[in-house]
Amino acid sequence: MSRIDYSKWDNIDTDSDTELKPEPKPKPKSEPKPKPNTAPTPPAPQAAVGSAQTATPANEGKIPAVILRCEKEKQNHPPWSAVNLASDHLAFEENPVSPISALIEVPLMLHRVHSQFKNQWEQDNQIATYLMIDPITGFAPPQWQSWVGTVLAVRADRKPLLPHHLEGVWMYCDRILDIFGDGNGAPQHLYNRKAFEEWWEGYARTQKRNRPGKGGDTDPDDWRAVKSPYEM
Repeated sequence: MSRIDYSKWDNIDTDSDTELKPEPKPKPKSEPKPKPNTAPTPPAPQAAVGSAQTATPANEGKIPAVILRCEKEKQNHPPWSAVNLASDHLAFEENPVSPISALIEVPLMLHRVHSQFKNQWEQDNQIATYLMIDPITGFAPPQWQSWVGTVLAVRADRKPLLPHHLEGVWMYCDRILDIFGDGNGAPQHLYNRKAFEEWWEGYARTQKRNRPGKGGDTDPDDWRAVKSPYEM
């Protein structure tokens, strides 16, 4: 897998004016059969949601989550940012759980909210693809490799999901992919809570030193007081 361009994290702005609203549940669609070295047929368009509202204490009763934007939307918005969702939002219903996140006991569900762009590159979402890799093969299912679109990430246990925790699980998946890339097979020893906790401690310590930020829990670059995802 290609390395991540960390320059995209510079000057991330998490401000937004409107709140995500529950969207109509899309009709079931059949997934196309994967073909070697070809992109799956794009899914039929779904209803778009409004722009994200930054999570604040004023949004009492809402559940903090994270929006992961596709390549096209990242041209005008941050790659990811905090949002608040109603507890009955479709994101908390039957959506796929990131396999690695389930193994490390920070279960993340991904819910697609956009599919209206015409080109594959516009709808690519590398973070979502990394989160959906299979622990044995190191590959994401075809439907999560391209035409992914913008995604809402929530915790399946309905606990608050901070941008920092989302980043941590994503970068842990990136580490796992590096091991696959070295030809060493599935790193089974990393597929448990203890292994992630040890990794998280070092990762968070480095981010606290290098990314002081100023926006609190909703600022992906403010690591000053970030808790472990197991303390939420």
